[in-house]
Amino acid sequence: MSKPRILVFAHKPPPHHGQSQMVQILVDGLSDGSRGVEIFHVNAQLSSGAEDIGTMRLGKVLRLAGFVAQALKARFFGGYTVFYYIPAPAKPSAIYRDWMVLGLCRWAFPHLILHWHSVGLGQWLNRTASPWQRRLTQWALGRASLSLSLSKLTSDDAAVLHPRNCRVVPNGIPDPAPKDVQSLLSARHQRQIELRDALRTTGGKPVTISVLFLALCSRDKGVLDALQSVILANEQLQQRGCEARFHLTVAGEFVEPADRADFERINSAHAVATVHGFLDRERKRTQFQTSDLFLFPTYYANEGQPLNLVEAMAWALPIVTTRWRAVPEILPENYPGIVEPRDIAALAGQMLALFDQNHSPTLRNRYREHFTVERHLDVLAEALRSSGA
Repeated sequence: MSKPRILVFAHKPPPHHGQSQMVQILVDGLSDGSRGVEIFHVNAQLSSGAEDIGTMRLGKVLRLAGFVAQALKARFFGGYTVFYYIPAPAKPSAIYRDWMVLGLCRWAFPHLILHWHSVGLGQWLNRTASPWQRRLTQWALGRASLSLSLSKLTSDDAAVLHPRNCRVVPNGIPDPAPKDVQSLLSARHQRQIELRDALRTTGGKPVTISVLFLALCSRDKGVLDALQSVILANEQLQQRGCEARFHLTVAGEFVEPADRADFERINSAHAVATVHGFLDRERKRTQFQTSDLFLFPTYYANEGQPLNLVEAMAWALPIVTTRWRAVPEILPENYPGIVEPRDIAALAGQMLALFDQNHSPTLRNRYREHFTVERHLDVLAEALRSSGA
């Protein structure tokens, strides 16, 4: 049986976010053909950085036309018959891009694969879109040969567009943790005991608990809620006469100037946070290894399966997050560090209580069983081979 010949129309970093990182993993992991598929990659990069995502300008349109030309050349001169595409969330400029790309390319490719990294398009089609927008979207994206979703909880978008075949392919990442994982787990356990005792003690020596927020820094990704929950937790510790304090490290780029201004205004009154911006690989490794807790209170409308949570699990780092989209499906069953979105008091409560138990081994095992890059690539390749090409 011949290998499916798949044209991947998607961009690698930069910008750095979960979707672009997973495209990088796909290209790196499948390019050698060892998993039974042959790919040709069109690196359809339109945005230069986080602040440029979602903007519309003539330069992007011209660049997109060039990427479409590359795709059609690969189809007619390279024999690639499957068009792999990542649909947009429910944002106007991104939807217009989808209409343009698929309107110009889909007719030439016998098979279409849609890989849903963001969610919300189905809800927009059902509740907000006008009749002509629904028809145009169904024409461009409907009846795909294969739709890939990240989880059962995020498969509604695919269902609205009536694909011929649906598969769930969870994300996966290369193991970022040190080779000596047992030493990491032992260090986490010892630190958990120290912090549990510190949080129960009145008086005593000051102890700083390092909290990490790593994501695009936007209001709905939870950066302001993270700051406010750290402030509240520290106020409660002070009221109890406990000398332990949480300190928030923010690693990521602010998307909106207004969000940055609000963050700086609140933090200036409390001095509980440090902003580092985007971290390269080594600085990120250091930050994960030295942090005590990962805090990600997202309520982002288009959230798919956040890679930052997968990475925190790989590092056996205790997590406090929100019951939102696919997040509960990522974490271990009955994991206590999940609260309702935008509940600052609940976030602070879980930060104060999470060290009563050692969750690190459970989180690390969850990563190893479900979210390694090897498992992801095996499941993805098997799904791609089922596309009918």
